[in-house]
Amino acid sequence: MKRLTLTVLLVLLTCSLQAQSRRGVKNTSAVNTEANANQAVDTSAAKGLIYNVEIPDSVLRRKVFFFSYHPNEVKIGELWSPFLDPTGAQFNDPLDALNGNYYLGKGVVGHPHLALYPTPAQGLFYRMQPDENIVYAKRPENVRLYQTMTPYTSLSYGSSLKKDYTLHLTHTQNILPGWNIAADYQLICPEGVFSNSAAKNHYLDFSTNYFSRDARLQAVLGLIMESYTIGENGGLQNDSYFTDGGISNFAGLPVNITDSSSRHERRNLYGRVSYNMVRQFEYYRYRDSIVAVSDTLQHDSIWFDTIQLTDTIRVTKPHILNPGVFGVEGGYDHHRRWFAYNEEFLNQHTTLFWTNDAYADHRWRNPLKIKIGLRQEHLKMHTLNATLSSTVRFSPFVRLETTMGRSLIKGEAEMGNALSGFSQLRNVKSDYLFAGSYTFAFDTTRHTLLSIGAIIQQKMPDLRILYDAGYSLRPIKTEHFELKFLYNRSHYDDQGLPMVDIGLRASHLSHNNWYDSTLAVVQGNNDFWIYQASLTLRLAWRWLHFDMQQLLQYTTDSLQMPVPLWASKNSLYVDFVLIKNALRVQIGGDLRYHSAFYSDTYDPYTGLFVRQNDVKVGDYIWADLFINLQVKRATIYLKAGHINTIWDKSRNYFLLPHYPGQKFGLYWGITWHFFD
Repeated sequence: MKRLTLTVLLVLLTCSLQAQSRRGVKNTSAVNTEANANQAVDTSAAKGLIYNVEIPDSVLRRKVFFFSYHPNEVKIGELWSPFLDPTGAQFNDPLDALNGNYYLGKGVVGHPHLALYPTPAQGLFYRMQPDENIVYAKRPENVRLYQTMTPYTSLSYGSSLKKDYTLHLTHTQNILPGWNIAADYQLICPEGVFSNSAAKNHYLDFSTNYFSRDARLQAVLGLIMESYTIGENGGLQNDSYFTDGGISNFAGLPVNITDSSSRHERRNLYGRVSYNMVRQFEYYRYRDSIVAVSDTLQHDSIWFDTIQLTDTIRVTKPHILNPGVFGVEGGYDHHRRWFAYNEEFLNQHTTLFWTNDAYADHRWRNPLKIKIGLRQEHLKMHTLNATLSSTVRFSPFVRLETTMGRSLIKGEAEMGNALSGFSQLRNVKSDYLFAGSYTFAFDTTRHTLLSIGAIIQQKMPDLRILYDAGYSLRPIKTEHFELKFLYNRSHYDDQGLPMVDIGLRASHLSHNNWYDSTLAVVQGNNDFWIYQASLTLRLAWRWLHFDMQQLLQYTTDSLQMPVPLWASKNSLYVDFVLIKNALRVQIGGDLRYHSAFYSDTYDPYTGLFVRQNDVKVGDYIWADLFINLQVKRATIYLKAGHINTIWDKSRNYFLLPHYPGQKFGLYWGITWHFFD
């Protein structure tokens, strides 16, 4: 009876405090989470996962989480719940994402695309050739890994008034505590704008990950399978058909190769196993806690929920010198392309690594984190059963990270040495990368950050360029400097609190290379600078939301790296709940623009982007309108794309030279979540 009385009093007291909080603070999704942070709370000890203690309890109730695969990592950097994603599906196309990636394309979803905002010094990795379907090709880094406490299925379908359609199916579940399996399938079938420019892209990946009860043993295994066909027109026979507006039906434009298409296949097998020599937990002490949470669909709806919390008893204070974590990682990437001639690219790699970062950060943070490793790669490219280039590379690396108060300092060094192959390259030098960054947090919650970083890198060109140039190219040298300011409230604040991301970048490049209009490889003799600035802003006032991204660039040599001076993407929409806990609505529009410049054009015969100086691209506004409805666990969207073509009959809306964008179209679709 006394226990019941105390419980009732606790509930009444919490209600009273919450009522006062509701009058003074609207956002209550993370109530009590920070109060528990100092008690080393681990809400998933039974699963063996260290969930971030700042995740609101309303999210923990969902019991479905996903995270990204990061090479050589032994911790989950950030967990996310798929039910917190905004309803803005708009159209199932990553080019519409406001994520810093802004691309030009052939006007068709699923075709090769070219980045408007290049990112020099991306690291010492190699491809078959530059820009090979880089937007849509999956890599382990953009595959979702899951941990669930209940089976989860997501089904999406989209279509249009034309023959475009997309299908996306995901299923995942834990078959044992800490052991998850997942499958993800995606089909993209755009119609295209020319007589033969449609595409059919299949993406299928399987993954499984395992975390032992104390998270000492971790394992990840995944398989990515891709098969896509791209309609290749071969280019226009006469540019005047398009530039002079002599024909209105794009599908009737004369082309060189009207019935041809390229076919691609890709297989990527990857995995990682690590074991922590440091014991994480000795025993658990369970207790219940009554917390106040707010519904992610109804901002003002507050109820009480009881979740089970776990106090983990720390063993000893961590030391820089400890047995640490040992791991091995490997992968097999096989990519083939059939068109004018067959091409094949093979990358086999294995990495051995060790780190002293063996403790859970929410209990203890190691004052100096060290990671060392050795990566072995076997790179091979051949065509028509003849090996074009092959090499075995060994790349040792070291990474350091230290925390001093609110300051975070990181350093990284990596070398890459070709020990065999490339016999034609008599002047081969080792690739190298040196990087460092300093980040200062203005508050203890790390919502406001200022960081400065630098990268010095030397890297040989990709294999296809080396072969086409007769192995006579010099390595590309890059010095990259960046200053960044970030203000971002917790990802789980559903009130649309401000997010500001400002970046200033300067890159100095030497010996840059590209393909000219004759498909010959050219390497610049002069060095040049490219200056870049970006502003990403998310604002909200009550039900009104505004997202935007502004990109400014200037290059001292537009021949070596042509870029638009300004690129912009803006979204203005209203977001409100029409029926409590049942119907959420988003209505708004997107507006995109970039200034005119001589962009690279796409050559279908080789599947390459080549330099041209005849036709400028851009100086044209692209506008879309959309409606999104979130009904319980389903999201329904309707999008009117490129609406300004209804009244604007001009001919200057190229995406790439000779490839117009899609005209006005209506797109719709539905996404349904099942997690019972």
